[in-house]
Amino acid sequence: MKQVFIILSILAGISCRAQDTTKVLFIGNSFMSFNDLPTLFSQLAQGSGEQVVVASRIPGGASVGDTIQGTFAHMYNPDVYSLIKGDDWDYLFLQDRQSRFAMGRGIFPGDSKVIEGHIKIRDSLLFYHPCAHMAWFAGFGPKNGYPPYSTTGVGLIDSIYQNYKYLEDSIGQVIVPIGPAYLRIIADYPSIDLWGPDEEHPSLKGSLLIASVLYATVFKSSPMASSFNPGIPDEEDSILKTTAYQTTMDSLGFSGLSGITPAIIHSGDSLMVTGYQTCSWFFNGLPYPANNCVAEISQTGNYFAWVTNGNGCMFRTLEQLYMITTGTNDKNDKTEPCEIFPNPASSKVFVNTTVPLHQLSIVNSAGNIMKEISSPSNKTEIEISSWPNGLYLILVTQKYGVTQTIKFLKQ
Repeated sequence: MKQVFIILSILAGISCRAQDTTKVLFIGNSFMSFNDLPTLFSQLAQGSGEQVVVASRIPGGASVGDTIQGTFAHMYNPDVYSLIKGDDWDYLFLQDRQSRFAMGRGIFPGDSKVIEGHIKIRDSLLFYHPCAHMAWFAGFGPKNGYPPYSTTGVGLIDSIYQNYKYLEDSIGQVIVPIGPAYLRIIADYPSIDLWGPDEEHPSLKGSLLIASVLYATVFKSSPMASSFNPGIPDEEDSILKTTAYQTTMDSLGFSGLSGITPAIIHSGDSLMVTGYQTCSWFFNGLPYPANNCVAEISQTGNYFAWVTNGNGCMFRTLEQLYMITTGTNDKNDKTEPCEIFPNPASSKVFVNTTVPLHQLSIVNSAGNIMKEISSPSNKTEIEISSWPNGLYLILVTQKYGVTQTIKFLKQ
């Protein structure tokens, strides 16, 4: 059997996290109610110190928009909209009957208002909670498929996922890559059966994989940080959680998750996020002192940030391992001496270096780019008299591709 090697820095006994509570609403059917997916997700989150509130409407057989179901279908059911209105949700996971997505890209049953139903529920969520995110449940079908579209569950997954991509391309929001995570487990660990005894719904292991993908989507970190295990062998627990995280990270661009995941710029021992109003940083899950959207790495560990845009909406970066480099002495390092003067400065600063430069970027403490200069000279003059007083960073990219970060104070 393949071995799972996990390089992860986890702080035991995390006492507080970034946001007081994350609120998640589940709308779906028996693919969610089997093994109580909302509770699995909640326990997984709580096992890593995250505080969550979950609610759900997940009756067996419910679709998003089958007209024959009347008010049993989610788009026509008043309870769905009461739930949406009833709390300040951060995420809504919406799961349709997966057979509705198995017919080919952009092809849906004529008696099912698939696109219209997803739009209606999305619009209701965003009307009451403009900062919330819809997440489309891109899953799987029965183990023996949906003939004639496929006679295997594996054969269905790509079709279902591509049709969810069609949905995301049409109306936006985020795809949850459950199907691709299933495919990885089936290919690499065939002894782990993701289907239950009825060969249609997920087994407990399948539900843990799904919950772990949802965790990675919401918290942008590995579910391996969670101590929760629903009662399966430890090795398989690790495999499922690690595969869920890897699949979610590999799918960032395709799923649309990158669009709601601000990027951390890493240069030397500095971390920064650009384009946001405020940033709050965390180290190993605990609040970390920083100068708004710029943080200095003081020790090796896991860093991430909550950031706020101009509309007051909060977004979470990926949580990643960063290592301190100050004081290292690499004889192969091609970094050349670079200096800035005067420092502090009031009207102008000069950047001097002994080698040709590729680019200069000046960033304020909020992470906003103030000025960029391509192919600057060895002695570059920068006019700063009109800039607000405060701390700035100059990112100096040299001909070898090495980037230095130099601080200066404008006063």
